[in-house]
Amino acid sequence: MTECVLCIDIGTTSLKAALIGSTGEVVSFCTRRFLFPHRRFIANSWFKVFEKIIRKMMKEGSGENAQNPARVNAHNFSIKALSVSGNGPTVVTENGFTVRWNERYPVSKERTGTSLFMSKIIELKEKFPLQYKKSKYIFSGPEFFIWKLTGNAVTILPEDRFIPAYWEKAMLEKENIPEKKLPPFNKPGQCYGIVKKEILSELGLSAASEADINVYGAGPDFVAALIGTNTLESGKLCDRSGSSEGYNFCIPRFISYQGLRTLPSVVPGLWNISALIPDSSKLCKKKRLIKICEAVGQLRNMAEDNQLKFPDEFSSTGGQTRNKKWMKEKAACLKTKLTVCTKADSELLGDAAVAWYGLGKYKSLLEAASNIYKEDMVYESL
Repeated sequence: MTECVLCIDIGTTSLKAALIGSTGEVVSFCTRRFLFPHRRFIANSWFKVFEKIIRKMMKEGSGENAQNPARVNAHNFSIKALSVSGNGPTVVTENGFTVRWNERYPVSKERTGTSLFMSKIIELKEKFPLQYKKSKYIFSGPEFFIWKLTGNAVTILPEDRFIPAYWEKAMLEKENIPEKKLPPFNKPGQCYGIVKKEILSELGLSAASEADINVYGAGPDFVAALIGTNTLESGKLCDRSGSSEGYNFCIPRFISYQGLRTLPSVVPGLWNISALIPDSSKLCKKKRLIKICEAVGQLRNMAEDNQLKFPDEFSSTGGQTRNKKWMKEKAACLKTKLTVCTKADSELLGDAAVAWYGLGKYKSLLEAASNIYKEDMVYESL
């Protein structure tokens, strides 16, 4: 019997789930799109879609991309934990009212500082005051899902240095936002609670676990992706692409560089500096390649200016990796090697690493990620 973690990633337009073993084996993988992703209460649909995915996994066996062709049922796998990530900084109220990360609302930098979340919280408060007032908590997307599963209110903080990217007490006081309205910070690897018995029954998972199912989470999807591609050592670079695209370079110290965004790594002492291309999927191929070369060029310049060695290969993740022709063209354009793990999306692998670390299988998140991520496809520069 294979011991697995049930991993969930909540995207902007779809939900992905996978059953992943402790060394990265993917027993089953499935994805399903939301019917109306822009509805105000879309968060309430996440659980319904998740239920459909789980029933599909249980009934049909191998899912859409299984490493193990055997039928998936309670007789050949057991679920040891559940782990969640999702798009951020989407915010959700207790009743499922959703303000998505990519909605445009004018909030000045003077009000938000370095926070990625304050603009969405302010938008909820000012644009939808009734929803704001009547909700006891304001969640980010993954934490709303965790609350539905466990009844516990948490905010996943990847590492202490991320606090300014979330919210600080002085910032909340300035905007007259009660601190208690935002659930307390918890770290990846901490157990956030157990899945409620009625939820297990509702999902048809009661027979898939012999004990309580702990709930963990990687939090924001970009953090999950960096863990899931093992971009946790200085000098590693991850190319992550979905509706937008980001090149994330792990560096040994804090560097501020024009046009780039610097955030902490989940590994203490390291940092992640990134070049972002908003709405890259909407660009034609020629313009997209130009933007990609410009973004990587910025990172190369930053590395040269700061005496850092720039990598000659990147890990690549996201829906783009399913298009082999595009990946070959991108590798040729960048004059570099792109490596891919095709077994499951990196966010799900990141969720798995967090959960297996939390379960005590590994002594650190870095050890978990290095054992779970395995590249199996390489695109060489021509």
